[in-house]
Amino acid sequence: MNIRRATLDDVSTIVQIHLDAFKGFFLTSLGPQFLRFYYTCFIRSKETVTMVAEEDSVIYGFSASTKECKGFNSRLIKSNFFDFVILSLKMLFTTPQSLLRLVRNLTKKGEGVEDDEDYAELYSIGVSKIAQGRGVGKLLLAESEHVMKDEGVQKVSLTTDYDNNDQAVGFYHSMGYETLYEFVTYPNRKMYRLIKTL
Repeated sequence: MNIRRATLDDVSTIVQIHLDAFKGFFLTSLGPQFLRFYYTCFIRSKETVTMVAEEDSVIYGFSASTKECKGFNSRLIKSNFFDFVILSLKMLFTTPQSLLRLVRNLTKKGEGVEDDEDYAELYSIGVSKIAQGRGVGKLLLAESEHVMKDEGVQKVSLTTDYDNNDQAVGFYHSMGYETLYEFVTYPNRKMYRLIKTL
């Protein structure tokens, strides 16, 4: 399995893997058009590390990370402002509740939580269903961490669901992540923030 940097040619496949891997998740509910915009922004940004796992020219998984969490979403919106406004207007008229939730979740930490956000962040890691159990997620995460460390990152964090999520939490713990804190995000979703020193 070859792990490499994602290119814009990979976006459609990344979106399809996301749709299959994250059924019922909020970002998935925003639809393929939003996801294409979202992952295109990640791949174009110099602040990110977006990787794919590929074998025989078939992509089986992806990961999307930023090297600096603090203020990243704001910077991503500013650098893609026109496209973001167009998508936001569409959402305003079709799914206004989704737009509200998106805006409220731009920062992923709970009220009263002291967090300087001095770390990188893994935003998404998804593996095709046909490649489950082959260690693709582990390879993607390890290579993403390696690239980030080479580019000066000292700590990497991620958020994951608190409830009914023992398998994912166990996976991240096995990869060296520790719980930093628990928090509740809008509208009432309990989450963990995990962190690892590279």
